[in-house]
Amino acid sequence: MPASSTLCLLLAVLALRQSSARLLQASSSSSSSDSIPSEWITGIATNYGGPSEGKDPSSYSWGTIDGSCGYGSLNKQAYPFWSVAALSTSNRFYKAGPANGCGECFEIQCQNSGGKFAGRCNSDPSQQSATVLITDSCPECEADHIDMQALTFQKIAPMLNGRIDIKYRRVECTPPVPVKVQIDGNSGPGRWLRLSVTTNGGSGGVRSVQVKGPNSGWTGLKNLYGAAWEIAQQPQLPIDLHVTADSGQEITAFDVITKSGQKGTVSTGQQFNFNGPPSYDEASSIGESSSSASASSSSGSSDSDSSSGSGSSSSSASSSGSGSSSSSSSSGSDSPSSSSGGSSSSGSDINPDSIQSSIAKGQSSSSSSSSGGGREVSTH
Repeated sequence: MPASSTLCLLLAVLALRQSSARLLQASSSSSSSDSIPSEWITGIATNYGGPSEGKDPSSYSWGTIDGSCGYGSLNKQAYPFWSVAALSTSNRFYKAGPANGCGECFEIQCQNSGGKFAGRCNSDPSQQSATVLITDSCPECEADHIDMQALTFQKIAPMLNGRIDIKYRRVECTPPVPVKVQIDGNSGPGRWLRLSVTTNGGSGGVRSVQVKGPNSGWTGLKNLYGAAWEIAQQPQLPIDLHVTADSGQEITAFDVITKSGQKGTVSTGQQFNFNGPPSYDEASSIGESSSSASASSSSGSSDSDSSSGSGSSSSSASSSGSGSSSSSSSSGSDSPSSSSGGSSSSGSDINPDSIQSSIAKGQSSSSSSSSGGGREVSTH
C-alpha cells in the first residue's frame, strides 16, 4: 500500500476514535445531568407570602393556593407541608420538563460565605438545609433564583433576610402517601376530562398520563400546563389510569373514575420507588427560635387530605410507604406502552378554548399566567 494511502487510513481511524470519544463523553454528560441527585448548582433564594409582602406566612398565597402547576389549595398539615417553591421560567429544570418542573423536588442549602449575601443563613448549621417541591413558576426570577414559601425559607434563614446565597440540586421526592389523582373537571363519558397527578415519589416528574375504559385501548392525555392533564373525549366507565414518570417508572390504577361527573381526590394505592424514609416535616412547626417574624398558626379551614375513593391497582414500581402492590402489568394490545395515543404534548400546545373553562379551586389557568407574575421578589 502506498505511504500516502496508509497515512490517510491512519488519519481516518484517528478521527473516528476522536468522534467516538466525543459521543461517549456527551452520552456520559447527559446521563449525569439526568441523574438524581443532580450536581450542585449555585444560585440565590428569596421567599414569598411573608412579612416582606405584608402577608402572614401561615396564610395561603401564591404557590400554596394558585400556583401555575395547578395543584390548587395545599393543606399545610399534609405532604408537602408547604415545603414548596417556584422555579424560574429560565431554569434548566423548568425548561427540561416534563411539565415545567412541577412535582419535582430540590434540596436547597444556604451558603454563609463566599457570596454576595454572606452571613444571612441561620446560625445553627443543622438548620441551613431544606427540601422543596415545585408548585409554581417565577417569570421575574433569574435562571438559578428559587422563590421559596416563607415558612420553608425560615428553615434555612430568617425570612426577613430577603435574598440569600444557596446551592441546590434535584433530589428524589419522598411522600408518605400513595400517588393521588385530583379530578378537576369531568363532563362524563365521551366528553371532557381534566386531572392532576399529585404526591409523586421518586423523580416527581410525570412524563405521560393515559386512560382506558372497558371497551377501549389506552389513550394519552394532553399536558395542558404544569401538572394539569386533559382529554377531550374520555372513555366509558370505569376508567383505569396509567402514569409514567420521567424516570421511566410506571404505575397502573384500576377503577379510578367510576361515576359520571366524579370530581375530587382519589388514591391510586401505588407509589413510585424512592430511597430513604418518607417526609413528615410540617412547615407549621419550624424555625420559631431563629425567626425574625414569628409564624402564627394557620387560620381558616384547609382541604382534607383524605382520599375520596381508591382504585385497585397494579404497578411496575413497588409501593413505598403505602402498602403492598401487585406487580402485574398489562400486555398485548392493552399495554399502555403499545398505545398509539400515549405520548403527551408540550405545554406550548395550550388550547385557548379549554383554558377558559372552569378550573377547580381557582388555580392558575395557564403557565404563562403564573401566580409568579405578581410576586414581589426581594431585591435586598
